[in-house]
This record gives sequence, C-alpha cells and structure tokens, in this order.
Amino acid sequence: MWSLDELADTAAAGIADANLALRDEDAVRGLDHLDEVDIHTVLEAAFLHADLGVLREHPFPTPPKRRPKASERERCDLVLLPEPDLTLADPETELAEREDAEATLFAPAADQLVTPADLDPADAFWLEIKATGQFVARDDVPQSNRRYTTELIRAPAADIRKLAREPLAEQAAVAIVLFAADEPTARHDLGVAVHRWLDDDLPVRSPAIRVTPIDERIGNTVAAVCLVPIRPTL
Repeated sequence: MWSLDELADTAAAGIADANLALRDEDAVRGLDHLDEVDIHTVLEAAFLHADLGVLREHPFPTPPKRRPKASERERCDLVLLPEPDLTLADPETELAEREDAEATLFAPAADQLVTPADLDPADAFWLEIKATGQFVARDDVPQSNRRYTTELIRAPAADIRKLAREPLAEQAAVAIVLFAADEPTARHDLGVAVHRWLDDDLPVRSPAIRVTPIDERIGNTVAAVCLVPIRPTL
C-alpha cells in the first residue's frame, strides 16, 4: 500500500515548497532556523497536499499493560492514512468504549456500541521525525552544530527503538530532515548514521534519501529527507 520512495518524494517536495514560500516572503530566517515541531508542520502540509490523511501526535496502537491516562500514552509524530477523512482504529479507545458500555444498561450490546473505524493500524504509515543541521543559529549567530552527532545518530536511534516496539504499527519509518553544507556531505553523514544503527543491530532497512537545495543563510545549502523504514521486533 505504501511506497517509501513516493513518501520521500512528497516530503522533499514539501521542503522545497516551504523554502520557496520563505523566499517569496523575503524571510530573514530560513527553513534551517525552524524547530522540529515546525518541521512537522511542513511535512504535514506536504502529505495533505498529496491527498493523504494525516494524524499528528496520535497514540500508538498497542494496548498498554495497564489502563493509562490519555496523557500517558506514547504518541507518534505523524500517522499517514491512504485518504483524507479516514478514521484509524485504536485498541485502547475501543476497549474503553466497550467497558463503558458494559457498565450501563446497554451491556448486552456493548460490542455494537463501539465506534467502528475505517482503517486498521497495520494499514497506516507511522512516522517519527527528527531534524538537525550541520550549521545552526544560536542567538541568531551562525555556527557549527556542536550536537550534530547526537542529533543525527542517537536521537533517531531512540525513535527506531520506539517504533520497533509497536507490533501493530507494521509500516513505520523515522524521517530525518538534515540541513547540510552540500549534497555529498548530507549523503555521507546519513550513510554513516545508517551504518551505525546497523552495527548496533537496530531493525532498519535501506533508506530512501532525497536532497533539495535551500537558500543559504547560516551555512546550509541543502535539505536532505531520509526515510528509514523499521522492522517491528515484537
């Protein structure tokens, strides 16, 4: 159902469109000034433009061992659906609805009172997003990113492990948006990161990488979008 290459193309096109929008606005700050949550918004707009459904900060589908509060559930940055306006099944929500019905006079019809969803979690695409740059602006002063290695390798590794723990999220990837000085640097550094994850036995497959130019403001001239698919381990 899902093509990693098509998703990478869509994400890269969204980055390119956002760069052009900032240029048209004569913006002082570029895409590489945005924080990670703002990058989520850019990618969300790209997927919506491609006529996909998008859920932000959606709870993961695997039921926890105990009944959590809504705020305690781990959430995924973006969940993609094949079409807009579809609803996504959630085992925890369905269980709560069934238990609420069983506590009323409608207990015999509890199953019928559970709101049906359009899509199984296994048919959605679960996407965690990380953004970093070779050059950053601290207090609007351009400089090399001292946290570059941590943000490029260690932070995505944590999301890889999180996605791999979710057996119902069968189709999943970590999306890395990397701002770099040039395309060879971006591709080299992403390759180093993928090999590090493989060396650490993390359950990743071959990534899809797209590189698009951005207006240079602080030293970065390209944005690379790297989608790293995950193999569930449980």
